[in-house]
Amino acid sequence: MKRLLLGAVVVAACVMVSVTGALAQRAGQMAIIHYGTVVGMVTVDLNDGNVVKGALVGGAFGAALTKSGKSSSRRRRNAAIGAVVGTAAAAAKKTTGRRYSVRTNEGTVMQIVTEQTAILVGDCVIIEEASGRANIRRTALSACDVASQSLMNSPDIQAELQEEAAECTAAKDGLVNAETDEQMDLAVRKIQILCYN
Repeated sequence: MKRLLLGAVVVAACVMVSVTGALAQRAGQMAIIHYGTVVGMVTVDLNDGNVVKGALVGGAFGAALTKSGKSSSRRRRNAAIGAVVGTAAAAAKKTTGRRYSVRTNEGTVMQIVTEQTAILVGDCVIIEEASGRANIRRTALSACDVASQSLMNSPDIQAELQEEAAECTAAKDGLVNAETDEQMDLAVRKIQILCYN
């Protein structure tokens, strides 16, 4: 009997490790992390579909666009975007956002459009790409220092970055899956807490 019980405990432990590892692996593999310095910033109208061409679409705005792609209702699309940028801003003809140019530590320049307007030229940022969405967040200047490159690639730092990206992605999923105005409002607040810095 003890042997059977011990065997059941071992199997249960293996299943728990397997499930936990699969969840961590899925979240970790979904996110592509870039870090670099903001080298350009342009104020854009988020209502203009041309501003997103050739750029990643980030923040809650990107999640709202994902939501609008799932819904055939223009009213639901406007409600999602209104929840992100504020009802008054959504009703206006022009909704202000930013298109950031980021020179990554790999030497490439990435473009990302977002409703976030607090990031400045010269800031060190992390860009996360996960589940077809993107996010940009400010980070410590030392992360963009060439002397920090090996540290930024270390397993413990990468694990932390992946965890933050997974939390942000989950928050954006909350907006994509929101059905009511209250759920959208709460989802946007969660995105602001977990995805912005």
